[in-house]
Amino acid sequence: MECSLQRAMSSTTQCFFYSFSSLSLPPASPSSSSSSSSSSLFVNLFSSYSPPHTSRQRSAVLRGGGACERMRRMGRSRRGSATCSSSAAASSSAATPTTPEEALQELMEWLAMEGFPEQAVKLSLCGEEGIGAIAKYPIQAGDVALKVPESYTVTSADVANHPVVAQPAAGLGDLIGLTLWFIHERAQKKESAWWPFINTFPHTTLSPLLWTEEEQEQLLKGCPSLEEIKQRVIALKDEFQDLQLYFEKDPEVFPPDIFSFEAFKTAFAVVLSRTTYLPAADLFALVPYADAINHRGDCQAYLDYSMEDQSVVLQVDKNYKQGDQVFASYGQERPNYDLLISYGFVDESSLVDYVELEVGLVEGDRLQALKQQVLQLAGYGSPQTFPLYADRFPTQLLTYMRLVRLQDPALFSKIIFDRDVILDQANEYEVLMILMGECRSRLGNYEGGLDDELRLLKNKKLSSKERVAAQLRLSEKTILSNTMTALRNRLAPIRGIPTKGGGLKDPNADINEMFDMVEQVASAPAKFLTKFLKR
Repeated sequence: MECSLQRAMSSTTQCFFYSFSSLSLPPASPSSSSSSSSSSLFVNLFSSYSPPHTSRQRSAVLRGGGACERMRRMGRSRRGSATCSSSAAASSSAATPTTPEEALQELMEWLAMEGFPEQAVKLSLCGEEGIGAIAKYPIQAGDVALKVPESYTVTSADVANHPVVAQPAAGLGDLIGLTLWFIHERAQKKESAWWPFINTFPHTTLSPLLWTEEEQEQLLKGCPSLEEIKQRVIALKDEFQDLQLYFEKDPEVFPPDIFSFEAFKTAFAVVLSRTTYLPAADLFALVPYADAINHRGDCQAYLDYSMEDQSVVLQVDKNYKQGDQVFASYGQERPNYDLLISYGFVDESSLVDYVELEVGLVEGDRLQALKQQVLQLAGYGSPQTFPLYADRFPTQLLTYMRLVRLQDPALFSKIIFDRDVILDQANEYEVLMILMGECRSRLGNYEGGLDDELRLLKNKKLSSKERVAAQLRLSEKTILSNTMTALRNRLAPIRGIPTKGGGLKDPNADINEMFDMVEQVASAPAKFLTKFLKR
């Protein structure tokens, strides 16, 4: 029999409005023979940097586009009641476990009763990280540390077959469907067949989606993600308003106090923090046991669906000793703002956190049409987004900007996107100063500097929200500051060039005064860059 996840891979998908753009470097020029993972594609800020591995990335972008119709779960589906009353939820709350230890113990007993297979890892409380997975015995790189049969997962198949939420969830993406499923099943408490699993979920998360507007404005001032977060909250409101029209038709089945917008938004954030995206099946799933695996930014292992085993598996990328906590990656190219929105934490050790810079051709440039052709042949567009990391940025960004500012058609033949080729000193000087000005402008949007954030993080009285916000701001400020340092280092050799008379002549004397102002006044670049640095 073909399993539900196999059918999911061939079924029609609908994309949820909530879209995260995945980070991937634009394709290299067709004339290039270099791999996109080559270190030559990045301008290194520190010589100790080594390029990332090229193993398959876990696509954790929140597209929410799972199939709406899937096969029923394999034989053990226990669906909820056809109503969701507040009184029933209250009456079933007696003897509900109140501590993480009790909830974890009940989960393990439930799984054992359901015939859950033995695993190479056991679940345990791991301090601030909450529940984690601990190696029962030595595990070698390449071993499968976790194998959860698909019959234990909750996917859109369960949503589509649910007697209460199937109809309002129809046609929506995985995440919205799972959110509605979670709201209903959680309200049932011990009456829900899934209660031992659901009871391990947090009541809320630190996702900025749940912050007040005042908290967002205050704690994320200067952060590029602030406007995006606001737009996502608005999108959630729009989605809920459509659902509310359905809920209001049957308030007995959808009690307003349980299916309110605040409850919906909170449940969405909780589900977002616990779902696992399975690239091989192209869907989101709630996976008991597996959702306890914690994230590490330097980890190359990730959860995925094995068609051969018909299970969600984790094949580890390193050796673990008995008693070690086993980790996975929640996405190898996910910036910290994405982790904060999705999971409510910031990875302070991340080497892949980045700040996006969007650039484009200048409208009215006499060579705009020719430049557009060059970009298209190389696989780029206008505008185009590039990542800035704490220790590197793509060589393609420099090449792109060199082309943007180029006014000599004779130099077009020197444009090579996978190599760091300087066209001429004047062009290079202008490009570096423009990028410098943009970084300075971005830093000017924040309050305080790096030292202020470091001092703030030493304050033990910070709230959890204040702490994760400070961690995010510190990471982004570090990226921008390090990029400015790298740009200054590249500028140093071309501040002046030798003349025949033996002296030094500034190759950009005509724009010197303007760029001197850029160095001194943080707000000056914003006006100067408006035409070709798209925000």
